[in-house]
Amino acid sequence: MKKIMMAAIGVGLTGILASCNSGSAPDGSANGKINEVRTEYRLNSASGPFIACDNVTGNATGRSRSTQVAVNFTLQGTISNVTLGLKGQNDNQYDNNYTATYTGSQLAAVGNGNYKITFDANSANGAFLPQSIVVNPVAVTVKVVTASGKVGGFYPQLVVNTGSSSFTINNTVLGNVDVYSNCAVTQTTPEEI
Repeated sequence: MKKIMMAAIGVGLTGILASCNSGSAPDGSANGKINEVRTEYRLNSASGPFIACDNVTGNATGRSRSTQVAVNFTLQGTISNVTLGLKGQNDNQYDNNYTATYTGSQLAAVGNGNYKITFDANSANGAFLPQSIVVNPVAVTVKVVTASGKVGGFYPQLVVNTGSSSFTINNTVLGNVDVYSNCAVTQTTPEEI
């Protein structure tokens, strides 16, 4: 695989710090940190927490069974690829339902060593998110929703492959994205995901 160089702001990390939403390769070849997890839905207000929805009514874009998710992170070092997985809040209900590997051209650079992975989580099968994923979809704006029927939550996990080593970053510090069975859009905002 073609290796790409990614520079980041911040200081180098030593050791694996997965519980602190950061980590580093055992051989020192790279390190990274998850900075933020965003979705296209905010609960109850334009400043409410980001959530995910299995079924959505009132969405002017016609998106009734999917939630766009963006994971923002920082990497420093030599990176071959990054695998994103979603882990369940309380059990394994989300584990192994979604993983995808991203290379340089699929990692959107947002400046100063910061990167973003965007995907659509689609619950078309009527089960908890995610059931299927669309990588690098057309970006949508954030909607305010009311929600009912909390069914769980998820957090992202990154596995970073440097070519000579690998390390895992779990986003447990920033909290879970709660998933609700039913949501209704009350407002569309200009905020980009």
